[in-house]
Amino acid sequence: MDIKNLKDNQQFLATVNSWLYEQWGHHDKDHDKQDWLADKKEELNNDQLLPIRLVAIEEGKPVGTASIVKHDMKTHTELEPWMADVYVIEEKREQGIGSKLVKEIIEVAKQHNFGTLYLFTPDKKTFYENLKWSPFFNEEYRGENVDIMVYKL
Repeated sequence: MDIKNLKDNQQFLATVNSWLYEQWGHHDKDHDKQDWLADKKEELNNDQLLPIRLVAIEEGKPVGTASIVKHDMKTHTELEPWMADVYVIEEKREQGIGSKLVKEIIEVAKQHNFGTLYLFTPDKKTFYENLKWSPFFNEEYRGENVDIMVYKL
């Protein structure tokens, strides 16, 4: 398995966008899947550092993704950057791909001299703790209880 920058592998963009929209699009009532795709195309084709989007590729096919974004919670714009969009296709879960994506995000963040990364999760706190992320605080966000976690680089 290889982990590549999606910016350099845009043939996988529509697939990655579909995964993300199907997983989290219900939180964005104002935009559809095509809006998301247009936004991601624009993000990948500008000269801004963030977002950085990675794609895991196995046998020439995308199997997972993860990103670094400036903000991932509208309620905490004082915190940045965030690891976001960690996703592995269902048939490839529990095979270490998610862990590899998270570790690669950390390496990329170190290369860019970010001091800290944040994330939020409603249900994967233990997964991230096992990867050395620390609980930061807990709150209600978008109708569910979430853990905000931090990784000091």
